Amino acid sequence: MIEQWKTNFREKAKSFFWHGYWTDPVIFFSLVLAILANLGIWAALHFTVIATDQPIILHYNVYFGVDSIGDWRNIFVMPAIAILIFLVNLILSRFFYYKERLVSYLFAGMGLLAQLLMAVGVISVIIINF
Repeated sequence: MIEQWKTNFREKAKSFFWHGYWTDPVIFFSLVLAILANLGIWAALHFTVIATDQPIILHYNVYFGVDSIGDWRNIFVMPAIAILIFLVNLILSRFFYYKERLVSYLFAGMGLLAQLLMAVGVISVIIINF
């Protein structure tokens, strides 16, 4: 029973990863750039964030000023949410690839856009605090 489950899982994983989807240039470059953007966010946080007992500004709005203040560890929630958004868009993009290719491209592009917008947010929080 377990061997059959393993075999079935391997076949499904192989059909998910060995697919024309991953060689499509639009999808490939969108996903690679999104991964690089997220790695850049983590690297920027790694090299600039300093552990402190003081609260830091987590969100700033030009209309209302400081919206959110919290612990320095809370700044790492932003790239974690970006990864979650990226993974959801990746799965949806893969799902729609053969049904509606344009929708698949949009999901892949929105994954990249979400990473870039999150990078802007994280960089602004870094500039404000550190």
